[in-house]
Amino acid sequence: MISFSAPGKIHLLGEHAVVYGKPAVLAAIDLRVHVKISPSRHADLNKESDSLKKIIEPIVKKELKIKKIPPYDLKILSEIPVGSGLGSSAAVSSAYIAAILSFLNVKWNLELVNNLAYEAEKVFHGNPSGADNFVVVYGGVVWFHKQTEPVKLSSQIKQFMLIDSGKPVESTKEMVEKVRIKLQESRIEVQKIFDDQERLVKELVVALKDGNQNQLISIIRQGEKNLESLGVVGRKAQNIIRLVEKTGGVAKISGAGGVKSGSGMLLCYHPHPKTLLSFTKTHYLPTLSIALGEKGLLLCR
Repeated sequence: MISFSAPGKIHLLGEHAVVYGKPAVLAAIDLRVHVKISPSRHADLNKESDSLKKIIEPIVKKELKIKKIPPYDLKILSEIPVGSGLGSSAAVSSAYIAAILSFLNVKWNLELVNNLAYEAEKVFHGNPSGADNFVVVYGGVVWFHKQTEPVKLSSQIKQFMLIDSGKPVESTKEMVEKVRIKLQESRIEVQKIFDDQERLVKELVVALKDGNQNQLISIIRQGEKNLESLGVVGRKAQNIIRLVEKTGGVAKISGAGGVKSGSGMLLCYHPHPKTLLSFTKTHYLPTLSIALGEKGLLLCR
């Protein structure tokens, strides 16, 4: 049996703007997906794995210039909520691709897995930045910019929380398209938002390095307001975020967002975590504690 795991990810700041050439800061988190492949005499008939195979196998076949992959059984165990902005598709794709390459006895490296995972992300999301698959494969806290080489960052602030605002009705692809349409209709307004997000991302790098909690809170609060101006944060999530802010903390969407219902997982930070936990319990909000900067793709022994 061949087994790989890959982490989920969060956007600390820069989602949507990163698609249009602006920088973003992302981090691998300590929620992982585990993919296992074992040789089989017959093709796996599991419907869930079959739909994934239809996306991943053609990408691998094209890269290796082969027409057929021997039958195998595929098992996926995930701690990452699907469709909640935590990079589930990138994590599954990366671990699955590495497992197939190993199954085929192909000599591979992280760069190859990252490139192929990016191709899978195009199928899942239409016009991805490449940031999700990169941080999932390489791990850590990352400065990502489409025009330059990604850079690993240091962070003195590692402990955050996630509040579930509800799974979005819209797909990531639909939310990315929503921003594209808004950019076409209001180019000057949206470009100003993207420029301000770039400023905040640069300030965030310094705040993380210095462990400056007050600056971090201010930056994330401003960044979330910009995301709301883009129209990617639903009313339910906004209400939760405003309540978190009243407790002295801060929260923002952690992925593409959603407006019709939930907006996915909200990334939250509070200088006094017990206060935030008390708030979430009082309001019956599902909450997870997470750590940033986790290892990327791993071969499991």
